[in-house]
Amino acid sequence: MMYIPTLLTPFLLLLLSPLASAIDILLPLYLYPGDSATAWSPIFQTISTHPTTTFQIVINPNSGPGTPSLLTDANLITGLSTLNAYPNVRTLGYVLTDYGHRPNATVTADVDIYASWSASPNGADIHLDGIYFDEVSNDKSQPNYNRMASFSRHAHESIRGATVVFNPGYRALEPLFASCDLMVEFEHPLADYEAEGVLAQIPPAFAGTSAVQILETPAVGTDVAGLVAAMEQAGLGAFFFGTDCCYKVWEGGLLEAMADAAA
Repeated sequence: MMYIPTLLTPFLLLLLSPLASAIDILLPLYLYPGDSATAWSPIFQTISTHPTTTFQIVINPNSGPGTPSLLTDANLITGLSTLNAYPNVRTLGYVLTDYGHRPNATVTADVDIYASWSASPNGADIHLDGIYFDEVSNDKSQPNYNRMASFSRHAHESIRGATVVFNPGYRALEPLFASCDLMVEFEHPLADYEAEGVLAQIPPAFAGTSAVQILETPAVGTDVAGLVAAMEQAGLGAFFFGTDCCYKVWEGGLLEAMADAAA
C-alpha cells in the first residue's frame, strides 16, 4: 500500500470532495440583431465583462437558418462575427425537429446550411460551433433514438468539433443522452420550476450534461444568485432565465445577474 503523508491527507481529501462546478449560460438568441447589431449590444457587454463564463449562444434567424441568402444580411453578419470574436462564446445553429414529424432530409439540410457559414463575402467570421436541435421527441422507441443519433452524427461530420444540444423541453429519456453533449431537461416558467423541484428529478449521473431554460422570470425580485448556486451545487451543465415565453424580450439587468451568478 502506498504511504500518504499525514500532513497531505486533508489537502487530498479537499481535492477529492464534491465541489460546485462551473456552469455555462445557454442563451437562445432569437432576437433580430437590428441595425449594426445594436439590439445585441447588452449581450456583447455582458460577455465582455464576464470572460471566465462560457456562453453557448443559439442563433435562430428564421426558425432555423432560412435560406443561404440570409448570409447577405449585414446586421446578422455583424452580430455573428462579433460573437465569434469572444473566446468565451460558442455559437450554435437552431434546427427544428418538430418532435420527429419533420422529414429527416429537411433537418439535415438545415445543418448543412449552418455548416456552410464559415466566412461572409466580406471575410467576416460567421462560423458556428454546433447545432441546437429543438422540439426533440421523447418517444420511447429505438427508431427515435436512431433518428436523433443520426442527426447528431451529421452535425459532427459537418461541423468540426461540434457541440450538439437536444431540447425535448422536459425530462429526457436516458438513451438520448448518448447522442448529445447537452440536454435541455426543462423549458417552462419559473413558477413551475420551483413547484416541481426540477433539480431533484435530474439523475446526478446526467447533471453535467443537463440544462434548464427557465421562462417568465421576473426581472426584479428573482433570487438569481441563489437559484444558480443550487444549480452549480447539483452539477448542472448550463442554464438560462428568460423574462417572456419565447426569448423575444430582453432585460439587460437579468442577463447581467445570470452572468454574475455563473462567474
